Formats: sequence, structure tokens, C-alpha cells
Amino acid sequence: MNGLAGRWRRASRIALILMISMAVPGLARAGDITAFVALPAPTDTWARGYGATLSSTWFQAVNLEAEAARLPGDRTDAAMTSFTAAALLAPPIGVLTPYGGVGVGLFRQTLGTDTDTGTLKAFILGAKVKLGLVVIKGEYRRITLSGTPLLNMTARISAGAGISF
Repeated sequence: MNGLAGRWRRASRIALILMISMAVPGLARAGDITAFVALPAPTDTWARGYGATLSSTWFQAVNLEAEAARLPGDRTDAAMTSFTAAALLAPPIGVLTPYGGVGVGLFRQTLGTDTDTGTLKAFILGAKVKLGLVVIKGEYRRITLSGTPLLNMTARISAGAGISF
């Protein structure tokens, strides 16, 4: 019986902490999730792509981010999928949060029957506007792909929208 009472008290404390954190505006926002449209460069090689980002805003001026993107080539048999983790300096200024940082990840390209898998590095600059639960963002990424990729990509701009939670 004593073990059950201890678990009950622990669960009650956790529930109380969660309720308090939801009541305090500064603690209630833990992150955001956004969907975006991307325009990669060089534009003669790549078509408009899409993706999604999950950002953690637990820390005041530092965001941790995970992103997945799918970028089709201008040719119908060309595409790239990438997964990136990033650390961003993101000091909030009212509803505006400018950010910048670095990211590392993996990519996989296909061109006809050929495939290439490698790593990527990204230098990231952007800004988010948070209006209640709605997040709107714009971003620039300078991208470096490892090895000799099937199709080179040097940069990407994107715009997206999502929700803050």
C-alpha cells in the first residue's frame, strides 16, 4: 500500500506542475511546429519543395530544432530528402523572434537509378512571428553537402506557418 501511495503523490505533484506551467504564460509555450515551402538554389536544378520543423523553445534565447524536407529536382526522376538538427540563438523581441545558428544532418538524393547518401551542414538565418497560437516564419539556409552529390544545392529560402504549443 505504501508504494501505491508514493506513486500517487508523485503523479499528483507532476500533474500540479503541469497545471501551473500551463497557467503561467512564459512556461506555457514549449515549442512550435511549422510546415513550409522551400525554394532551393541553384534554381535550374531544383523545383519547389516542402517540409516541416519542430522547434523547442524551452530555453529563453536558444532553440533546438529538428527538420525534415523533401525537395524535388527539375527532372521528374530527381529528388532529395533531408533530416537536419539545429541549434539556434533566438532572442524573442515581443512577437518577433529573429534567429540564427548552425545545423547538421543527413541527405539522400536520387537521380534516375542512381542514389547518394551523405551529410549536410547548414548556416541558418530567419525570423518567426508568433500571434497567439499561430507561428509564421521565413528562413535562409546556406547548405553544404558532403562528397560529390548527384545534384548540388548551395542554399534554400523557405516560408511557412504553424502552431505554437
